[in-house]
Amino acid sequence: MNPHPGDLAFDALFSDIAVSGCSVSPDLPFYSSPAAEPLQKAPFSLGQNYPNPFRGETTVPFTLNMAADVRLDLLDLDGRKVAGVVRKGRSAGEQSIKLNLSGLGLLPGDYRYQLEITCKHGVFYQQLMMTAV
Repeated sequence: MNPHPGDLAFDALFSDIAVSGCSVSPDLPFYSSPAAEPLQKAPFSLGQNYPNPFRGETTVPFTLNMAADVRLDLLDLDGRKVAGVVRKGRSAGEQSIKLNLSGLGLLPGDYRYQLEITCKHGVFYQQLMMTAV
């Protein structure tokens, strides 16, 4: 049984702590919420786009190790977002997103692409480079 404020056992444990001070004792109980399920491996892997360099259209491959919402952002070399694609409720497994840069109105050049996934363990992202010619 864990003591709580107002219990005699709780008051006995903390009777030596001054109101204006702080005391740490190794035999005090530690309270915490239940731990989240730990990750056994990374929640996803991002592959290099192909073809690269490319003209017109390219494919960004990735693998989800669990169900997640996915967002693929295209960034210029200064880190500004220039385009983005969102896919909600993707299941685990191999996936890909096709990009048509001319359809997005983007000029040839170097870009970073960032895949962000949101799953039950949090938000994760990874970036790689691509070149449009």
